[in-house]
Amino acid sequence: MIRSGFRNDKVLHLIASARYQYQLTSVLSYLQLRPSDFDTRYNLDYSQPGLPEEERRGQYQYYLPLGWYRHGLNVANKYPDNNIWLGQQNIDGEWPVAFHGTQSQAVSSITLKGLLPSFTKRDVKKNDAVLQAGTAVNRLGLYVATHCTGGADAYALPFKVSNGDKSEEFRVMFQCRVKPGSFTSHTDPVRVGEAWRIVDPEAVRPYGLLLKNETIQTQRD
Repeated sequence: MIRSGFRNDKVLHLIASARYQYQLTSVLSYLQLRPSDFDTRYNLDYSQPGLPEEERRGQYQYYLPLGWYRHGLNVANKYPDNNIWLGQQNIDGEWPVAFHGTQSQAVSSITLKGLLPSFTKRDVKKNDAVLQAGTAVNRLGLYVATHCTGGADAYALPFKVSNGDKSEEFRVMFQCRVKPGSFTSHTDPVRVGEAWRIVDPEAVRPYGLLLKNETIQTQRD
């Protein structure tokens, strides 16, 4: 449930109360996740009408993942510093928002351990990153994208979940915060926005699990 500061938040006040509780028990079980992995106060339905397309976080543009549903991950006390990195005031100390599309088999590991360079199969912008930032980034990197649509969604591979005689198709990605100054920026391999390449896994923190029901979306279309 989203409780703290709800009515005063320019985004959260648009979410109808009937949408607070978003039950996808079979999907979360399929992804091998536990209730303790989540903080449901920060669940958020980005498919609701009236949401802005973009805001700002940590002096960077934040492009909302419209059409997705966020399950808030339990990051309270997970990191040694304070929670300014996770703020919404667009002030110094906040980390900007980016997205990481993935496959269902990787979700539980990323939720537990975070994003790691070892997940990278093709480090396509390594040489470009070295030109930008020097030999310090001449090692395996991991990638996030500034946009969902046209960015990270290309790497969110669809998977099917059966619940009784019903089968539905979903895609999943992580909503992350990235430490300012820790990444190089690239206009590909994404179609929209930028890809950010990071070599320090401690400089990226997943804080939300984004899900989209492709079966429902197809029926609407």
